[in-house]
Amino acid sequence: MNVLVIYGSRWGGTAEVAKKIGLTLTQEGCIVDVINVKKNPKKLELYDLFIIGSGMRADKWTKETLVFLQKNATLLQNKKTALFVSCQMTDREELEIRDKAKKQYLQETAERYALKPIACGFFGGFLDFSQSHGLIVDVMVKVNRKSLRKNGLDTTKIHDTRDWKTIETWAREIAIKCL
Repeated sequence: MNVLVIYGSRWGGTAEVAKKIGLTLTQEGCIVDVINVKKNPKKLELYDLFIIGSGMRADKWTKETLVFLQKNATLLQNKKTALFVSCQMTDREELEIRDKAKKQYLQETAERYALKPIACGFFGGFLDFSQSHGLIVDVMVKVNRKSLRKNGLDTTKIHDTRDWKTIETWAREIAIKCL
């Protein structure tokens, strides 16, 4: 099975998730390409399965990933697809908030492009506050630093909530469904 794992990543955390998914699928016998959506892959018709993912910021997929979905919706509607996001909402204690984010980020995105994914992955995210995350985010972090710390987010450290075992298990389950 030929698989394209295509992703949008702002600061590299989602790229690592996509690579882990690709490695796991390769170990399961798939032929896999892992490509940043910014590289605008060609010959999409050669793939049997598309795994499409994005990092989330302000409840939004990366712009390039949404453009890819829009541009290729007709093709994707006739192929096997899976969607995933990498975000900080997975570590929220309130189940209602997590479920709402999962529905918004995955189910509503699939519906918007008339996709019927065989799987949806809702994975933790990665934040390194020592790096710039764009002017707006940097200002928000500075203004809200006290509030962020009160909510358990130490802005002096890397905040990584990705669970590699969960990501690997998800990818293996996809391989089982498709092979």
